[in-house]
Amino acid sequence: MLRDPKDPALSCQEGLWEILSEVARVRGVGWLEEIGDVMELLYFPGCSLESSGKRLGKGLRRIMEMLRVRLKEVPDWNCCGASEYEERAQILALSRRNIEKARGLGDTLLAPCPACAKNLKEVAKDIEVVHPLDLPFSSYASLNIKRDLKGKVFTPFYGCLLLRPKETAIKNPYIMEEFVELLGGEVDGERVRNLCCGGAQLFREKEITRRLCERILGRSRGTILVFCPLCHMAIKTFSAGRSVAYFTDLLLYTLDEEV
Repeated sequence: MLRDPKDPALSCQEGLWEILSEVARVRGVGWLEEIGDVMELLYFPGCSLESSGKRLGKGLRRIMEMLRVRLKEVPDWNCCGASEYEERAQILALSRRNIEKARGLGDTLLAPCPACAKNLKEVAKDIEVVHPLDLPFSSYASLNIKRDLKGKVFTPFYGCLLLRPKETAIKNPYIMEEFVELLGGEVDGERVRNLCCGGAQLFREKEITRRLCERILGRSRGTILVFCPLCHMAIKTFSAGRSVAYFTDLLLYTLDEEV
């Protein structure tokens, strides 16, 4: 039986190790490969985390390190085609190549960009593609929290791809809300959590993106929490000083780690 993740005696290492080991046992797959005192997980950073979303990539790596998860990057990976405007078959061919590169290196592939995760999930067969928000809530809740969120307001924003379509959506559609509330923060923005921000059109149809982002900003309060590089860039562009942060930024803040 798993221990209560709210138990302060449960360290982040114990929590993730115990929980994911149980997940692997139940599923009958190698969720994570144990190597010595760490776990290894295949990793697909995607283009954004190597450029405009470097902050997300850096924060995610730090959090995985604290959870004793070693990220093994897929060798010679290429763009998943998320920002292309070609035939769908041509776009998915790019992701299919990435899956071929990952084959034989592990059973589970972590893809933090929602667009990358969706494309990879569509073509993956013998490899399970997961987003960081697919990891059990207990793994984040069991981290060694040092700061609470009392008196702070957050709008968790999932955007277009994290909650739909059903076939590729994350498993827990309220994981960010649960974390905020667990630490005493206030959640707002229920009406906008899954709206489109227009991020994919930021440089092609800037006015449309502006209107979409202003709708999100106008119907919510507090810090906008995102886990998508495109959402972060678009909403930040039109935020007029409003705080926009990656969920990884929030995690690191509560851990008293440098963001």
